[in-house]
Amino acid sequence: MENEKPTSEIVSAGEDSEVRISSSVDSFSNGLSMYLGQLELPTDNVLVNPDQRMDVIDNLPRVISYLSREQKNESLYISKFIAACGAGLFDAALNFLWNETVTNLRNKVIRFDMDYFINSIITDTKRKSTFKTEEDLKKLDEWELIRGCKDTGIITEIGFKHLDYIRDMRNHASAAHPNHNDLDGFQLVSWLQTCIKEVLAKDPEGPVVEVKRLLNNLRTIEIAKEDLPPIKANVQRLPIELVDSTIRAVFGMYTDPDLEALVRNNLKLVIPSLWYSCSTDSKNDLGLKYAIYSANADIDRKKLAHEFLNIVEGLSYLPKEQVIVEMSQVLEDLLIVHNGYNNFYGEPPYARLLHSYVSKNGIIPEQINTMYVKVLTMCSIGNGFGVSNSANTYYKELMGRFLEDQIVEFVKLLQDSDVKSRLQFNSCAKNYKQLAKDFIPKVTRIPLQKVLEVIGNSNNQVIYKLEKLTDVEKSLSEV
Repeated sequence: MENEKPTSEIVSAGEDSEVRISSSVDSFSNGLSMYLGQLELPTDNVLVNPDQRMDVIDNLPRVISYLSREQKNESLYISKFIAACGAGLFDAALNFLWNETVTNLRNKVIRFDMDYFINSIITDTKRKSTFKTEEDLKKLDEWELIRGCKDTGIITEIGFKHLDYIRDMRNHASAAHPNHNDLDGFQLVSWLQTCIKEVLAKDPEGPVVEVKRLLNNLRTIEIAKEDLPPIKANVQRLPIELVDSTIRAVFGMYTDPDLEALVRNNLKLVIPSLWYSCSTDSKNDLGLKYAIYSANADIDRKKLAHEFLNIVEGLSYLPKEQVIVEMSQVLEDLLIVHNGYNNFYGEPPYARLLHSYVSKNGIIPEQINTMYVKVLTMCSIGNGFGVSNSANTYYKELMGRFLEDQIVEFVKLLQDSDVKSRLQFNSCAKNYKQLAKDFIPKVTRIPLQKVLEVIGNSNNQVIYKLEKLTDVEKSLSEV
């Protein structure tokens, strides 16, 4: 007969049998229970029963095999996890497993790109400024850490869902907090496998590596326009979640007043590609950040945020109240320049700026609708000497986005003294008539169609008097 192994011996993983702690598990439990009893301390529900412990121990070799030798050598908390499982302290084991996972995630953030990570997940400028060293990552709440790792692609969406569940269980069923919850051996093994496969044994790959390479190049080498096509192609292939996190990080970099000129110039080239591919939620979020800078009197960052949004023609994503204030000022400035000397050369910058405030759906705040239509119309029909050709490209595009309510404001301009005065010029009347003809297919209201048709078919010499015609006056009252 074979000699029986001592009760304290652990069977080697190299032998044919599974790794198994022998009956010493029972001996340890019995001995500890007796000792607790001698101390007159509770003995029930202190240690998990041996069968549950063996469920973990029997499955450990297969699960641990996902780790490389180097990863095993660095996994101190996994050793503590196994020791706690063998002792029957499952709540402590779960806490050790979570500590190993969090430590590993922090290290991945540091190795990947800490600045990118912080800029992606923290919106408060003052709080962001407190994250300067690797040690500062410990100030992040754990839910922020795993969510940020998901947003930046360090872990997958599925991995995030599993980890968030394990985090919740750790908070309510581990030794991290007082509890009397029972943990199952197979649950623990399953969570260990999840943490190993999704975090400990897995490094960022694929698109995430592309983002890291892009950010590194933006910070270290000068990028030229001819370098943009492959960059744009790579951005378009990224998952939208990664584009969102990247543009948040780039926005954070761009609005840093101390950013090097080389990096800022590089960002100016690539942000249009990121803006084109990111989600509407991200665009709204960046507009909100500008409003926050404005509200906090953070003048330097506000200026840079405005510059960023202007580059991508994204000022329409500012909060409504902000759009009303700023767009009103742009319209006033444009009208002044239009009526001033050398307007053909002065209008284009203001026309372009106005264009950046208007989304492609043409919707603008109701409070500035009348002013918006009037200024655009006056600039589009010209001043009797012609129209600014460079600015007219923007005027045509913006008027092409007119909605029916804006076309109503357009025909009501027949009653506006400034516009009536301008329509006395033959070229202005001609341009106004053409605009009316272009609007006819876009409207559904019969009275509005009639007014537009009358305008389009009228004589240039009498168009400024149309509002006095009985039929036109009646139709204008009905639109």
